[in-house]
Amino acid sequence: MSSAALDLCRRARTSALAWDWNGAPALGALLVAGRDAGAFLQAQLTSDVAALAPGAGQLSARLDRKGALVAWFSLHRLPEQGQPFATYLALLPGAEISGLLADLERFVIGEDVLLEDVTGDFAGAVVQGPGAAAAIAGLDEFGVRAEAAGWTIARSFTGDPGYLRLVPRGTPLAVPVPLIGSDPHEAAGTAWHWLRVEAGWPLVGTDLAPGGRVLPQTGLEDRTVSTTKGCYLGQEVVARIRTYGSVPEALRGLVFAELPGDALPAFPVPGHALGDAEGRKLGTWASSALSVVWQRPVALAYVDRARRTPGTMLTVTLADGTTTPAEVVLLPLHDSTDAAERARRLHERAVHLFSRGEDGRAVALLEEAIALDPAFAEAYEALGVILGRGERFHQAIDIFKRLQEIAPDEPMVHTNLSLYYMKIGDKDEAERQQAAATMKRFAGLDGDKAAREHAEAETAARRADADRKLGMFAEVLQIDPDDPLALMGLGNALVTLERLEEAEPHLARACAVQKDNSAAFAAWGKLLERLGRTDEARAVFTAGVQVASRKGDLMPLREMEHRLLVLRAG
Repeated sequence: MSSAALDLCRRARTSALAWDWNGAPALGALLVAGRDAGAFLQAQLTSDVAALAPGAGQLSARLDRKGALVAWFSLHRLPEQGQPFATYLALLPGAEISGLLADLERFVIGEDVLLEDVTGDFAGAVVQGPGAAAAIAGLDEFGVRAEAAGWTIARSFTGDPGYLRLVPRGTPLAVPVPLIGSDPHEAAGTAWHWLRVEAGWPLVGTDLAPGGRVLPQTGLEDRTVSTTKGCYLGQEVVARIRTYGSVPEALRGLVFAELPGDALPAFPVPGHALGDAEGRKLGTWASSALSVVWQRPVALAYVDRARRTPGTMLTVTLADGTTTPAEVVLLPLHDSTDAAERARRLHERAVHLFSRGEDGRAVALLEEAIALDPAFAEAYEALGVILGRGERFHQAIDIFKRLQEIAPDEPMVHTNLSLYYMKIGDKDEAERQQAAATMKRFAGLDGDKAAREHAEAETAARRADADRKLGMFAEVLQIDPDDPLALMGLGNALVTLERLEEAEPHLARACAVQKDNSAAFAAWGKLLERLGRTDEARAVFTAGVQVASRKGDLMPLREMEHRLLVLRAG
């Protein structure tokens, strides 16, 4: 079965594949209609339902009062077809429909809302893969009658572009790609499961029980929650966790060693304790798979605070008692639904490979990232410094010259060019590049007079604001010398005023007082970089990555990982 399932996965990742939606995926549809449907869903779900235009969709989640995940799904506002009010369709595994329907019905008091399981009313095909859009565009030419009612819904279930085509049951439906459903060897279901794991989607009922884990543990918070909408059930708990603490376990990916064949190791079942060779619990197992993207076994697992930092190497015990090494990585393991997002994921994987000394593979991934997103400045910088570390100085110079076209006002480009020109013995050009870096750092923009004046005005405004904040934060610190927000605020204000040496002890103190403030670690590390104290900057960024990983602060986590890559290569 493994070979057949891998075959299907490869086809899904390289072209397109279609599943009968009632077959291997076993999907279902919950209709929400009525005059008050939009307002009701807005109050009950995590996403901004009010922002949905006709024909649009979004990922959303249903929580209980304790912030625990009951269900997650994609919610779609159906196109206007004469109905008097907005109508919505929630797509999720069919086995979860009855539970979600019953849960929502308990909160319908006097509203005009209709909730109905309409799974049996439709036939459908789920088309996933890079060629999905072309396949769906050809549906009418390949068997769907033009007069047939139905919807084509954009929805990725596997990390690749995807669509769900629904038509009334009994309507002919054909697609111009292989349509798989009930497979005698169950390869269709296995392939769907493996692709889901690569996409980093936890399955309710398998990877967690309904109401069994708070949303921040699942890795779904960033993709299902609107931070700008009003209240929803469970919001206070989620906000409190994000502001004041971190969850004991959070979902991560585990990547294992390559296999000589195509058989999965003896992974424990989801829910079993994730343990090491000494019998210590490291977390909890979730789903496992063979990954065609990573070309090795992978798994989802809820990993504890101390060990979920990306790049951490674990030795875990399998169901047969053997132990094997595994690397902790951020999810998803694969996402190509957006070129820029996919490029960022490739950059992250390159950072992990570089940290393990696999420079060749890191270079290949960074080149792929740049091909996907030619304006991705961080990928150019990372590629340049890795090439430089490998003494491929001419290639590094070429990369930084290309980066100069993307980021013409960035002094760092000239600083690196100066370094590599010096390495090849071109002292004159090295000095010219260093002078260019100095001019851009201290003399403002190279643009026209109006641009310079605008930049100078913005700089003056920032400095005036920083001057004002100096006094305000100093007053707070006179009352409480260990107030972490005041320490960080004073440090950042001094940085704005270019009083770097004065700023450093305040940012250092902020991190010592509030040891889980990842933004403070990022600010302190960048300041140490500017002061030329690179060894200390590396140590601060390393500590900050661990803090950000425990807290789930992905933005500072990625920023500090990138700075570590650059510093380690320098």
